[in-house]
Amino acid sequence: MKLRDVPLHRYQKFAVLDNPTNDDLLKCVLGITQQELNKMPNDTAEKTLAKIKEELELEYELVKTFKLNGEHYGFIPNLDDITYGENIDVSKYITDYGSMHKAMAVLYRPIKQKINDKYLINDYEGTYSYAEKMKQMPLHIVLGAIVFFYNLTNELLNCTLNYLETQLKMGKESQAQIISQENGEDILNSIHSLKETLQGLRKSQN
Repeated sequence: MKLRDVPLHRYQKFAVLDNPTNDDLLKCVLGITQQELNKMPNDTAEKTLAKIKEELELEYELVKTFKLNGEHYGFIPNLDDITYGENIDVSKYITDYGSMHKAMAVLYRPIKQKINDKYLINDYEGTYSYAEKMKQMPLHIVLGAIVFFYNLTNELLNCTLNYLETQLKMGKESQAQIISQENGEDILNSIHSLKETLQGLRKSQN
């Protein structure tokens, strides 16, 4: 059992359950019914469950390009150039497995031009064009993208947090000179909240 063989939508069914069980994990990841699970040899079920949990505990690297149903998709080539709309949407969708296919539709889009290792992807026009397709993408690619985005966001949030905390302590007007003490604290609270949400999401993979 490899997560590369598991489409995102199966794990989404498990991840959104309240108090999921080992049976739920097996059924969702394998795409089988309770009746089919009951007929599985006990030894096979236990080994499969252990393998799934082992796979979920691995830390996957970012997969920049992949092929799905005959079409090549690429991760946003340069996140430094991410648009405001892309950033808002992916930050909203990636914190909930129920909307993870939408987050993947922001981060990965069809490759329109490729030269050696360089490529360009379609412009972002919302998630409606690819979100349903992303439900079929391999789970290990999803997990790699989540870890990458989490690490990047964590680094950016720490930098922003440290900067704002410094400015508030010094009582100085910073780059955003209209930020008041109260608004600054609100921003810090929002940053902490997003950071905790991303950390919770990452833990939920295990």
